[in-house]
Amino acid sequence: MGRTESLDPGLRDLLSRLRERVRRYIVWDSLLAIAALVLVVFWVALAVDYLPVRIGGSEMPRSARAVVLFAVAVLVVLILAKWLWGRLNRELPDDSLALLIERHHPSLGGRLVTAVQLTQENRSHDSHSPVLLQHVHQEAAAAVDQVEFGRVFRWEPIRRKLMLVIPLLLAALVMAIASPQTFARAVGRLSLFSDSPWPRKAELEMIGVESPIITADETEEVGTELLTFEDKTLRLARGSSTTLRIRAATEELGHTVPEICTVSYVDDSGNRGQSNLRRVGRIQDGYQSFVLDGPPLASLAESVTMTIRGLDDRLLDYRIEAVDPPAIADMELAIRYPDYLRIFDAGGASPDAADQILKYQAGFRIREGSSLTLRGTSSKPLGAVDVATTSEGVRDESTDDAEPVVKIADDRMSFEWSVSDLRDPTSVRLVPKDETGISAQASYRYFIGVVRDQVPETSMTMKGIGSSITPIAMLPIQATAKDDYGVESLSLTMAVRASEETADDAGNTNGDAATSAEPQQHTVLPELDRDGNAAWTFDLRDLSDDGTVNGLAPGASVQIFTTAKDRFDLGEPHSIRGEVVRLQVVTPETLLATLERRELEFRSRLEQAIDETQRLRQSLAAVQNDALDVLQTPDEAESPEESDSDSDDESDGDESADDDGEEDVRARQRVQLRIRQSELQATKSTEELAGIVVGLEDLLLEMVQNRVDSVDRRERLENGVRNPLSTVVTEPLPRLQRQITSMERVLMAEDPAESSGEKMTEAATAAIATTDEVLLSLNAVLEKMLDLESFNEILDLVRGLISDQEELIEETEETRNQQVQDLFK
Repeated sequence: MGRTESLDPGLRDLLSRLRERVRRYIVWDSLLAIAALVLVVFWVALAVDYLPVRIGGSEMPRSARAVVLFAVAVLVVLILAKWLWGRLNRELPDDSLALLIERHHPSLGGRLVTAVQLTQENRSHDSHSPVLLQHVHQEAAAAVDQVEFGRVFRWEPIRRKLMLVIPLLLAALVMAIASPQTFARAVGRLSLFSDSPWPRKAELEMIGVESPIITADETEEVGTELLTFEDKTLRLARGSSTTLRIRAATEELGHTVPEICTVSYVDDSGNRGQSNLRRVGRIQDGYQSFVLDGPPLASLAESVTMTIRGLDDRLLDYRIEAVDPPAIADMELAIRYPDYLRIFDAGGASPDAADQILKYQAGFRIREGSSLTLRGTSSKPLGAVDVATTSEGVRDESTDDAEPVVKIADDRMSFEWSVSDLRDPTSVRLVPKDETGISAQASYRYFIGVVRDQVPETSMTMKGIGSSITPIAMLPIQATAKDDYGVESLSLTMAVRASEETADDAGNTNGDAATSAEPQQHTVLPELDRDGNAAWTFDLRDLSDDGTVNGLAPGASVQIFTTAKDRFDLGEPHSIRGEVVRLQVVTPETLLATLERRELEFRSRLEQAIDETQRLRQSLAAVQNDALDVLQTPDEAESPEESDSDSDDESDGDESADDDGEEDVRARQRVQLRIRQSELQATKSTEELAGIVVGLEDLLLEMVQNRVDSVDRRERLENGVRNPLSTVVTEPLPRLQRQITSMERVLMAEDPAESSGEKMTEAATAAIATTDEVLLSLNAVLEKMLDLESFNEILDLVRGLISDQEELIEETEETRNQQVQDLFK
């Protein structure tokens, strides 16, 4: 039969109230779970973020905080989706709710479940008695007041969540009330709305890096510049040594000054280190300064990341990037020579064109007065190049006014620096800087040496002229002028100073003795050949005849000197006067007397040479005898008696043979020494006679140049003395030296056939014969010189008679003049 029964309103209200309470339970359980999650994460993250700061650590980085915030969001979404939304969307049927009540209320005895299930709509196949169902229904409705919902729910999870949430929430409220700024900073940091660090006892502030200013000028004191970090990053030159500067707030600003500040660093290679900063100076404006002038900033090699600690404050992740500074990779020199060196300049070339371009090398030198251009190539684009020069130890200020000091090319990869008229050795220092201002850590030095233009050198010789000359002499001059870059001119000057008597006579005649006493100068410009040689002859007779030079009389003096000048035009001309040759003017008779004294000297030297040659002959004869004794054969040297005695005693003969061998060696050495002494004597005689020949040639030439004596006298001296001596020097004496050398070869020959008495006799005989030939020739020359001496004595007597006659004539004229003057008295 059909069902017409319905559930009691009381029972239905009971189930409805239970269903609502279940949903509220789910909501509260989920919300408490979310609150517990948020509060726990809040306090744990706050502890992780803040507590390390209190013990000297650093805050949780933003990335870590972002991870925490993301994890919390994911968990909250999971709780809302699974615990809240999922459970709320589940169906709560009446019979399940009735069963839940029956489980926690056994006194109902199943009546509530039976009443609910049998009164459900669309329920069939149930066989029951309506009266019984009605009775059960009434009993269930009567027991509604006995149902307690508190016994249905499990309150332990809710209580556990409340026990976690309430203390954490109260702590958060207390924190928010007690320190709103701290609470707001915590919420802001954990929610990523703020990155402001937690307040600390110490407060550190980055000032920057103090770097020395690298300049080319060494005279200035080394200054420094403060470089600041941009976004915690700073670029420094690789190899630089800088100083890190920070400061810490003091008690005046409400902070504690750290006793020690420490920097921890790691470079790009993974090397780690730690250094302490040192306190410097006093407290200024409420801050105490700290500096670090050691690693990692000393000789920076690689990029480095630093963190500075002081008490509970940190300066995190400051990075210094090591950048290669600009380097001068190549240096080229362009040189233009000064005008005084441009002798063969064809013209038409640009006045600024370089004469020479080459690579710089140490020890390079340029010519004095040249213009120099340094052309450098950089390893990276340039922003500027600082330049300074030092010349002779003094800073060259000439470059200060030059504009521009350095010309940088359009591509910024090369530059030029020029200086004109370089006179002194100069040291050039260059400091390149790149476009970001990073400079080389040391100046590049280039030393330019200067080859100074030297003063010309000049020399002069007069062959056939001694210290005395006649008034009509010829003075042949050979002059030489040399200069490092060529001689422009060479002049020969002859200055004549008249004798005092001649000057007085000229003064009495002209009334100006002072002027007449001044030397007269005559200057000529001989033509120079390509080697700087010039020849000129001053003919005193011609110069006196044409009036060019006056006062050339006995007693006068003549000075001759050279003056050379080069092409140097950068200052005072380079002119030099050579050595002055002083000559005394004498009469021909006086000059001849001087020459005759020199002949006597030559004769004395010849007599000495003859005496030494005679001793040489005696020495050769002695050498011949000694050598023959040494070179005798054993059969010739050994007597028959000695031979018989040797045959009687063989043992004594062996010892005697050894002694004879040693004696023979010593005898040969003594003979060899005498031969060498003879050879040295022959060489000495040759040199002595050659010196006499040269002296005679000068004497003959001096007679010719001074126009004295007759041709006959010169021919006698030349043919009778000079030529024979020259023949001896060129022929017999060299042959004698060769013969003496052959004697030594015969003596020391190892072959018995070559070292025989016969060979030595031939060599010694030839040497003695040559010596006799030399002696005959020298004695003949000596006799000729004695004949010339007698001839000269006769000439002296004649000159004396002539002189006496001239004096008598002068005295006679003076007497007559005196008698004439007495007639007018």
